[in-house]
Amino acid sequence: MRRANAPEINKDIPQDDSLPRQCAAEGCVQEGTYPAPRSRDALRDYIWFCLDHIRAYNKSWNYYEGLQGAALEAEIRRATTWERPSWKFATGQLSDGAFTDPLNLFDFDKRDPAKPGRILSPEERAAWATLKMDPVADFDSVKKQYKALVKETHPDKNGGDVGAEERLKEINLAFSLIRKSLANGSKPAAV
Repeated sequence: MRRANAPEINKDIPQDDSLPRQCAAEGCVQEGTYPAPRSRDALRDYIWFCLDHIRAYNKSWNYYEGLQGAALEAEIRRATTWERPSWKFATGQLSDGAFTDPLNLFDFDKRDPAKPGRILSPEERAAWATLKMDPVADFDSVKKQYKALVKETHPDKNGGDVGAEERLKEINLAFSLIRKSLANGSKPAAV
């Protein structure tokens, strides 16, 4: 694990915890106050150095030295996740088996087409459903769909049916809401 410029370690130094430690570098008589791991396999087994020698030891330390191929790849993968297991996103099972998104970050179908960053309100989503359309930013296509639905559900065409009249009111309210919504994002043509 050490390179050529690393200090030579004196293996004859006694390691008595009651006495001040001597620097483990060969020929050094200073106090060893800085711990360093002996090897990659013994990270909690320390040798002690003075400040100058710990700096030299740390410059020469290479945890991955000697590892190759699959062993090196496995060490890098473990280090990437702080040596803790990781799971794929959204693998937790919910009661209905669906992923919940309380902030609507992934509900792309609920986005306002006129303002892509804005989420449609429940009333706006209901209005688009009433007009039997997916949200679009093109007011002309909305107006075309509105006119087709009005012709289809008009009470005069349906023999004065009260249900058709109620349906026409819902279509008118939905169109009005969508027109206002689109007008805030882009100016629609006059109706």
